[in-house]
Amino acid sequence: MKKSVLITICILLSLVMGSIQMYAQQQQVIDSLLRIIESTSSDSVRIYNMGEVAWLYINVKPQIALEYAHKGLKLSEKTSHKKGISVSLNCLGAAHTTIGNFDSALVYYERRLDLVEQMKDTLGIAAAIDNISVIHLYKRNYYTALKLREESNNIYKEAEKTLLLAHGYVWIGNIYLSQEKFDLALHYYLEAKRIFEKEKDSGAAYALVNIGTVYRRMKNYEQAIENLEKSKDLFEERGDLNGVGSALYRIATIYYDMKDREKYLETLFQAEEVLTNVGNEYFLSLVNSRLADEYKLVEDYEKALFYLNKTLAYGEKSGAQDATTIALHGMATVHYARKEYYTALDYLRKAEQAAVNLKVHLPQIFLDYVRVFGRLNEPDSVEKYAYAYESLNDSLISEKTIQAVADLQAKYDSEKKEKEIAILNLENENFEHELEKLNQKNQIDLLNYRQSQIENENYRQSLRLAEAERDKQRSEIEVLILNEEIHKQAIEHEKKTQRLMTLGFVIIFLALLVITYFISLWYRNKKKQEEAQLKQTAAELSRQLMETNMKALNFQLNPHFIFNCVQTVEYLLKESRTEESMAILRKFSNLTRLMLESMSKKEISLERELEIVQFYMDLENTRCNNSFTYSIDVDPSLDIEATMIPPLILQPFVENSIKHGFAGKDKGNQIKITIRPESNNLLCEITDNGVGFSAGRQAKAPTSGYKKESLGLKLIRDRLQVINKMHDASSSFTIVDLLTEDNKTKGTRVSLYLPNTSAA
Repeated sequence: MKKSVLITICILLSLVMGSIQMYAQQQQVIDSLLRIIESTSSDSVRIYNMGEVAWLYINVKPQIALEYAHKGLKLSEKTSHKKGISVSLNCLGAAHTTIGNFDSALVYYERRLDLVEQMKDTLGIAAAIDNISVIHLYKRNYYTALKLREESNNIYKEAEKTLLLAHGYVWIGNIYLSQEKFDLALHYYLEAKRIFEKEKDSGAAYALVNIGTVYRRMKNYEQAIENLEKSKDLFEERGDLNGVGSALYRIATIYYDMKDREKYLETLFQAEEVLTNVGNEYFLSLVNSRLADEYKLVEDYEKALFYLNKTLAYGEKSGAQDATTIALHGMATVHYARKEYYTALDYLRKAEQAAVNLKVHLPQIFLDYVRVFGRLNEPDSVEKYAYAYESLNDSLISEKTIQAVADLQAKYDSEKKEKEIAILNLENENFEHELEKLNQKNQIDLLNYRQSQIENENYRQSLRLAEAERDKQRSEIEVLILNEEIHKQAIEHEKKTQRLMTLGFVIIFLALLVITYFISLWYRNKKKQEEAQLKQTAAELSRQLMETNMKALNFQLNPHFIFNCVQTVEYLLKESRTEESMAILRKFSNLTRLMLESMSKKEISLERELEIVQFYMDLENTRCNNSFTYSIDVDPSLDIEATMIPPLILQPFVENSIKHGFAGKDKGNQIKITIRPESNNLLCEITDNGVGFSAGRQAKAPTSGYKKESLGLKLIRDRLQVINKMHDASSSFTIVDLLTEDNKTKGTRVSLYLPNTSAA
């Protein structure tokens, strides 16, 4: 066990140290860039490095990325550095996209598109169009998103930018996936994956995420999980926590579809932890909504409200009406489940107001109105919202039809304009061709003249190129020397870091070993002390039990009882009743023997105890003037040989009935002993038809002879207290009078509760 604990500790420490090392490496790069920003006097270098810092933080801490991107934009605008403005706008759009603020992201991407079009930066135009397409996809403007993506992909093909083209294929697949065109989506994802793997690029992770999503929508869960796990591993290798969180969220949704609730919740909580560290509020709102639904299912409404409040906070902060509506509607359903119908009604009204531009949520809200007003017994309101629900469903169907027609019309108009533009371009090309023919005649005359000028210019350029080559070589040598120095410093810093980490690991490991040793030593000592205390307590209880047993025996074998028995035998002998006297002697002998044998035992069998009581009652019946009859009734389910009870526990109660209960009565006396199991106890009842227990206690000179608390009863109470401590039981006895219908005493009943134990 100790070995497994130590192995577990070592593994955890290794994981922690690995995470520290990965973060330390990334932080080293960021620290180096920040030192350059502080030390350089070049604005362009500062702008470039601010963009690099912002980009490193985008998928880890997007709020910090926003801070450096704003600083870079401010400095770029101040110095009219257009390239820097373009980079900063791109970083701002990406950071807002990571957080889920899509409207803000679209503003920055459109500003960048205007700028790169002015700069005639072809690849910048394509990149800006890509980003705008992503935002339209998030906003479910599928046709616009697809047209923009195809436009940028044409630019990448002409520029032979293979990797950028692959990323474009990924997003085209996303658009088709959103439209549930799974075959087309899978085709583009697989094409993107092929390019990424051929180029050995990390973009394969994004392709795998989306391939897994397609397989999930196609209900091929095994392949879906396989592809998403691969993507998660690739994201972890590159330190992209945002990618890890989104992959975990998608894996969780697959386990939800598979109805594996345990793995679903486990993966969802992992995604929540990662996305919280990243600060991706958009994905966190999706996770929180799902967690709220799960806690509603198990009726943990407080936790459900906790996650719905987090979703609501994101919706109100980002202006995401969809998240706000879902959160408010969820709160209404929670209060409805808690039967807080008026509170549920308030949240439904807020949800309806938030969904004013999101008609897709209104049908379910109207249905919940019907449920709430049904509970509040308001039939008019129920009818109102039932009618609203039917009307809204009809309007949604009509809107979908109109939207489909509008999309087709837009597509047709776009294709028609493209054809018209192509015809005009062809006419322009023909006109330009004619002009070119005319210009060629003039250019031929100029060629000879320019040829001589070109030769002279080529000679001068050769001289300038040779000089420039020498300057370039000197610059490269200086750069190599500088890089070598930086590399040496980095290696030395890394060695120092590794030594410190190793030393820290050893110190922590040794400290854990010492702590584990002292904890185990303390635990063993404590256990020994507890065992010794238990043994001492058991011995003390055994001693007390034996002492009370001895007192009981001494009380029961008192000289007065022995003298009475001998006197009875003497009387019978004088009367020449030899056989009766011998019978009494045998019973007295057997009773004495059984009592003495039981004296040294903690428990005896029920059979032995009843035998003692029978001998005692026979002797008392022989020598007393007030004779009596008795009966013993034992429940058939009890094994009297195996059932164990404290020795000589019944005799004192029988003695009280004979001596005190029958005092003053000459005949018709009866004693009935009943023994049966009750719950976990053994119930022994001794009933007589004597003068009663209360009469003796209340009278000044009671005829019954009962005392307020006889020594025998006190000894029994002491014995039961010891037995309760030893067996952790609740042994006790009660004495009550039996009454006739006119409230006159007709006898006494003793109810004795003992532990129901059997011989081992």
